[in-house]
Amino acid sequence: MSIPQWLLQIISLLVKILVGVGSGFFVVKVLKKEIIGHLWGAIIIGVIGSILGSFIDPIIAKMGFLITNDLNVNFVAAFLGAFVLIWVFTKLGHQ
Repeated sequence: MSIPQWLLQIISLLVKILVGVGSGFFVVKVLKKEIIGHLWGAIIIGVIGSILGSFIDPIIAKMGFLITNDLNVNFVAAFLGAFVLIWVFTKLGHQ
């Protein structure tokens, strides 16, 4: 019995959201960076960055960082998107 495609897409989106939440939490609580909206702002920005990271997935896959799994989630792209967007917002908050 195989898992329906729509369920895999929902789980894939939830995994990307969890990557974004984890990235935002890591930046604020572990690295102790200041960001707009503090923890909640970092989590929201991390989730947006993680989802946007999936759009640059083909570029990252060509560089050899393709991680194949059943959910079709490239974790490198998700983490990279989240951390880059959070980094941009931490730089904007210092001005």
